[in-house]
Amino acid sequence: MAYRYVAAFLLLGTLGACRNQPDKQPAPEYADWYAIKAPEARAIEAVTGDIDGTLIITTRFNIYRTTDRGKTWAVSQPSNLGIFGFVTHRDTLFTLTGGLGSIADSTTAYAGHPTDYSADQGRTWQHYQFKQSTVAFANARVPLNRVRTPSGADYRIAIERDPISASSAYIYTTGIQGPAGPPITLPQEHQLNSIYLDSKARLYVAASAPLCGRGKNFAFCGEQNGVLYVSKKPLP
Repeated sequence: MAYRYVAAFLLLGTLGACRNQPDKQPAPEYADWYAIKAPEARAIEAVTGDIDGTLIITTRFNIYRTTDRGKTWAVSQPSNLGIFGFVTHRDTLFTLTGGLGSIADSTTAYAGHPTDYSADQGRTWQHYQFKQSTVAFANARVPLNRVRTPSGADYRIAIERDPISASSAYIYTTGIQGPAGPPITLPQEHQLNSIYLDSKARLYVAASAPLCGRGKNFAFCGEQNGVLYVSKKPLP
């Protein structure tokens, strides 16, 4: 979504039980993308896993897990700190509840600070207790707005600025910029929050609901459920 640039991060989330959450209105089909809607009226902040197996997303307030491409979901609430991303360490999945940097700066934004962990692919979560032997991992961080393919090509979330004054601007995310050429565009306009590559080098884009207005005329096109796009082909 369009917003006045403010370099700030909010912290949210709490351990909780799981329940089934059906997606009653499936997202449309596209030639180059799979599109999966969030099961609640919030943007998708980050993603991990594999669309062909277990896929896990966060809406900052909740973590959702699906094994059928978003037809049904299980939801849990891990911690009250909020979730910016995920990292896998020695086959264990961790939530990352700290943010560093901003997509709006055109630099690399990171998620860090491992907080809760799951040893069963997101079915259950426990709080992570730091140990001296894992201090280095406690400082782990992963980029949110940049990925690198196995061939070494870099891709990032592309942004556009619309100045309001000398010190502020509306910021728009306009697609995914590769090493050359114009940005890869999505079927609709969204606020893009993070990108991720799976083991097959397919691109995952975590986004807000579709937008039908910018700046002072900002508006969602309808419902506010975020969208996860997954490329049908791997990035080169």
